[in-house]
Amino acid sequence: MHPDVAVISVGAGNDYGHPAPATLAALREVHGLDLYRTDEDGRVVIESDGKRISVREER
Repeated sequence: MHPDVAVISVGAGNDYGHPAPATLAALREVHGLDLYRTDEDGRVVIESDGKRISVREER
């Protein structure tokens, strides 16, 4: 797989320590991957017309 986008759904200030540092490090190693986190970026909306995708953040 060669993903273009990854979204981590996580509540701000969660008590579980999510996302794990190792997970973030692994995702940051994927070249060209746009990484979004709901605790930092708010609601993340991904839409596609079947050929292209678009991503927007909603706070």
